[in-house]
Amino acid sequence: MLCGAGLPGAPAVSEARAEPAQVAVSAAQATGAAVQAAGAAAPAVTGPACKLKGTAPVSKGARLYDAPSGGRTIANFTGALVPMTLSAIPADPPSGRARLSTSDSGPALRIDGYIAPSDVAVYTTRDIPVIQGHIWISSAHKVKLVATTGDSLRAELSISGSEGQTARASASCDAFSLQRGVPAKMEVPGSARGYLMKTSTIELFDRPNGDVIFTLKMLEGTAQLFWSTEAKNGFVHLMSRGDLTIDAWGRLKDLEALKKGELMDQYIPPTTAVAGAQLALDKAPPIVKATRSIPVRARRDEKEKPVGEIEAGAEIYLLETVAGWTNVLPKALGMTPPDEGGFWIPASETPK
Repeated sequence: MLCGAGLPGAPAVSEARAEPAQVAVSAAQATGAAVQAAGAAAPAVTGPACKLKGTAPVSKGARLYDAPSGGRTIANFTGALVPMTLSAIPADPPSGRARLSTSDSGPALRIDGYIAPSDVAVYTTRDIPVIQGHIWISSAHKVKLVATTGDSLRAELSISGSEGQTARASASCDAFSLQRGVPAKMEVPGSARGYLMKTSTIELFDRPNGDVIFTLKMLEGTAQLFWSTEAKNGFVHLMSRGDLTIDAWGRLKDLEALKKGELMDQYIPPTTAVAGAQLALDKAPPIVKATRSIPVRARRDEKEKPVGEIEAGAEIYLLETVAGWTNVLPKALGMTPPDEGGFWIPASETPK
C-alpha cells in the first residue's frame, strides 16, 4: 500500500498580450494542420537530438502506454520523483503522446513508453524571447508545450496574476528541461526607483513615444512592480523579472512611483520548490541492487516484448515470485504497474 502527498511549486508574476506572439501562434496552428493533412500514419515528431531530461514528480494518476496511440497501460505514476527522458514529442503536443523513458543519467528501473506531454512538467533553462529585446519568458519557470518543429519547441506561459492570459515563445530543445532550476534574480541598482501600475492594465512600448509591444492585463487588486533608473518625454524605462522578464517603456501617467528608499523586495512574490510525494510501503520488502541489466516485461511471458529494463546499479524492491517470475518496483516508488500487469523479471535473473 502506498501513502503520501506531494508539494507543488508556484512561480508568479504578471499577464501579457502581444500581437507578435499571436501571429506566431497562428503559424504554429497552421503547422499542426499541415501535419494532419500529411496523414496520421506517420505523425511528425521532434528529431532524435531533442531530448528533455530531469528528475521530478509526474502527475499522480498519469499513465504510461506501450504505443503512441491506443495501446495498453504499462505504468501508473504516483506523484513521487521519477528520473525521465522525454523525446519524440509530437508536432501538436496537446493532441498526441511523446516517448518517455523513466531513466536519466543514473541507473534506474527504466520503463519505455508513451505519455501525454501535458502530464510531464516542463521548465525553461534560460530566458526565451517573446518580443526580441524587450519581453522574455524567464528561466526556471514552468511552461506548456504547444507545438514542435524539428529540434525546436514552442512553449506557453500562463502568467500569474493575470486574467488567464498567456505568452508564447519558441526556442531550441536545450532551452527546456524536466527539472526546475533556480530562478535568476535581477540585480537592482541602488539608485533605482520602484513603480507600480495605477490600474490593472498597462501598455508597454519599445521606446519613448514608440510602438506598443505588449499589454499587461492584471487581475483587479494585483500590483505589478517595476524598477527604473531612466525617464524621458513622459515615459519611464521599466525593468522587472518574475515569470516574465521585462525591459520596456511605460507612460509615467500609468504608474505610481514608490518613495525613494522604499524596499521593493516585499513586492516580489516568493517561489516554492517542487517536491515529490513521500511514499512508503506498509511492509517494506527487500531492496537489492542490480549488478547487470535485466529486461522487464509487463506480463509473465518470455514471448512478451520487454517494456524496459533494470539498469545495472539500480536499486529495486523485490515483491512476489510467481511461476518463475519475480515482480519488482523502483526504490523511489515513482511508478507502479497497472493492476492487471507488473514489472516482471525472470526469477533466475533476480539480484541477490
